[in-house]
Amino acid sequence: MRSDIAAPQNMEAAGDCPATVERAERIVTTLLIGKLLSANGPDQLCRIRNISATGMLIETHRPLGFGSWLAVELRSGEKLQGTVAWSGTGRAGVQFLTPIQVDRILAEAKQSAAPTRLRAVQQPRAPRFDVQCPASISSNGRYIDVMLENVSQSGACVSMSRPPKRDTEVILSIPGLPSRRCTTRWSDDKAAGLLFLEVIPYHELDAWLEHVDAL
Repeated sequence: MRSDIAAPQNMEAAGDCPATVERAERIVTTLLIGKLLSANGPDQLCRIRNISATGMLIETHRPLGFGSWLAVELRSGEKLQGTVAWSGTGRAGVQFLTPIQVDRILAEAKQSAAPTRLRAVQQPRAPRFDVQCPASISSNGRYIDVMLENVSQSGACVSMSRPPKRDTEVILSIPGLPSRRCTTRWSDDKAAGLLFLEVIPYHELDAWLEHVDAL
């Protein structure tokens, strides 16, 4: 087991007080949110708590077996691939298959966290999760049943018979989540892409996805 991703004796202390943990090349961050891909179940939201060139510590509700393969897909679409070096309640240490460029990964995360007006025109989207869930949208007091096709912290895609035009403000209601004001970013003859005016908090979306997967 590599020393830089070995399980700390006190995980909470390691996560909350990074300055007390001595690990080569380890950079602590809470900015990196991604989609966890593994053979143990459906895709889920996860958060990278710290990262180095050779490994990372992730937060996830999914049990991960020692030595199992996984990947974390970031906002940019890049996948950090590795194997589970240790696993505990809600956390796991991952050893990368090949070393990564930490500075570049963190720079991209910082850019994606910047206010919209400061970002590049083609800004990568937050990790999306495919779902099939009845929902509804309302506009000017009119409620329309839709099917939620996918969702992320920052937006969603819904299918319906007559989607609203681009730049229309609507309210999206998803069972189990608070209603959210949105604007349509695109639409065609059967679907529309919605941008949330306020992102869904990490823990809120994480818990909702876990509930949907259990149904």
